[in-house]
Amino acid sequence: MSRLDELVDIDQSVEAWREQLYVLRRAKPMITFYRNPSDPSAVGLEYYGRVAYQDTIRASFPFKKNVSAAGTMELRFDHYISEWLRSVPNDPNQLKNIIIRVDFFGGKLRWTGLLSNHSVKMRDGMHYMELNFMDDLQFLQFLLGPPNPVLPIPVFQWPRVLPIFGPAKWACSIMILLNLIRKEGNLWEIPDDPFDFEQWLALSPTEWHNWQVHIKCNPLPLDDSSLWTVLGTRMNPLDSVIADALDDAQITLRWRRIFTDEGEVETGLLFVDTPANGALVFEFVDDSGYYSPLTGTFLGGTIADGMFRSVAQYIGGFVEDSALEITDDESLYPDEYWGPGFLGTLAAAPWLVIRDSAYTPIETSQLTWSPATAVSVIVGGDNPAADAIAKLIIETTGSLIGYFLLGGFSSLGDIASSVIMPFIVGTIAAWLEWKNVGRAQNLGWVHLWELYQQGAENNSWSLSALAALRGGFLASKSETSHTLSLRGNSWIIPGVHFQIGSRVGSTCRGYDNLIFVNQCEEIIPSWDNSGDTPLSFQCKFGQNKAALSAGERMARLAKKTRDILNNIGVHLTA
Repeated sequence: MSRLDELVDIDQSVEAWREQLYVLRRAKPMITFYRNPSDPSAVGLEYYGRVAYQDTIRASFPFKKNVSAAGTMELRFDHYISEWLRSVPNDPNQLKNIIIRVDFFGGKLRWTGLLSNHSVKMRDGMHYMELNFMDDLQFLQFLLGPPNPVLPIPVFQWPRVLPIFGPAKWACSIMILLNLIRKEGNLWEIPDDPFDFEQWLALSPTEWHNWQVHIKCNPLPLDDSSLWTVLGTRMNPLDSVIADALDDAQITLRWRRIFTDEGEVETGLLFVDTPANGALVFEFVDDSGYYSPLTGTFLGGTIADGMFRSVAQYIGGFVEDSALEITDDESLYPDEYWGPGFLGTLAAAPWLVIRDSAYTPIETSQLTWSPATAVSVIVGGDNPAADAIAKLIIETTGSLIGYFLLGGFSSLGDIASSVIMPFIVGTIAAWLEWKNVGRAQNLGWVHLWELYQQGAENNSWSLSALAALRGGFLASKSETSHTLSLRGNSWIIPGVHFQIGSRVGSTCRGYDNLIFVNQCEEIIPSWDNSGDTPLSFQCKFGQNKAALSAGERMARLAKKTRDILNNIGVHLTA
């Protein structure tokens, strides 16, 4: 083959690749509905029907990092899916849980969830159906973490709190796996159908392919360089158990339903080669790279000098960390970037930069910055070890005094302990305080003083107290958030070029030559056919808790209050 023929072949392959990307960008969302099979012995989801993009009135299906999100869709009243949904509540032969699947860009970005409620509404003289869904991350909200998942809950639970210590990815995966074995494996529980013999054998690894939920994780020594953490649960929802660890380690929880009836496969599942159709798979992914000791990641840069590579450096007894800038060569860039056909971004060297200019697909933009707040964090509230030492000293001293001064009355120590201890429990070495001197110097003479961080109320001398201290400083650190609204047919393809948790660079007018690099926190696809508003994507990079709306603050507070009250109730009955 001559050199000219080679160039022609290369040109044809490049044009074919461009055509594929063009078709991918122009693809409309594909909306599919599934139901549970009516046969009690059957597993997997059953396809019911599809909704064309043109048949919807308006819709929004948000993706949020490590937070369950609600999707909504308005549908024609006379659509056959609308008629089916209205028939489900009063039809005893139909199972009530309905699953939606929304595929963007040919399934590169997939939203799935359960129907939360549907409503019949009327506007401008026209009736329509409003369908509300919760994404599949809610399954972890409805999975509790008992103190010991391998023991029967009503009979005996020891220890009082389940502690798991290890790298964040592995520890969170183990926490979920143990409770999946408890629920899906029918450990100490009667199966959903006691007359189905196979359901009694669900604990056997040969039956794990029938589970509705799986957790995907590599063995500990292979690739887990994530930040070490400690998890503890006493009948708490698993999403709240792992939330602080995910925030601290900057890890993303990914989820995806696998539809094997369409030929989809999923590798790396424990004891499972082919899961049931529509099975849900969770996986923890480190797309941050901040704590990677070998490669680090890009945390910022300038248009003139390019990106700056940084790695985490621990200071202050592992309570604080800072980003240390390093120099490198191209050997640190991932091999995937040098091969053909790879479009994603990797934590070691995020490449995608969205520029704020008239020539980019940005429709709206908002950048928010907030300085750090408190310079000190206080945690704790109790110290069982110090209380035990104080009780021992009181009992010993009282017994000696009673024995030598009161004619051998050795019970004086017990009496004194019973009287004194209620007044001093939780007062001796019950608190930990840490001051971030570097933050105080950076903020200046006028600065906020301190805050109390929950998470170590039961023992101030514990690993959980250190984790709570780190959580307090993370919650009050300086933050930058950049929210961009992108046109749906732009060259940037969410789910292909970047995912939730991926690091993406962006620029903003007024911040000359600066590139902000943050993790993707939200991807919100939405469209409105009634108002002639085409598909668009609102993407948020970076967190800014100081800029939360009142509704978001109330939602977070209500969630945390519910978990705290649940924990208090358990402790009161323990």
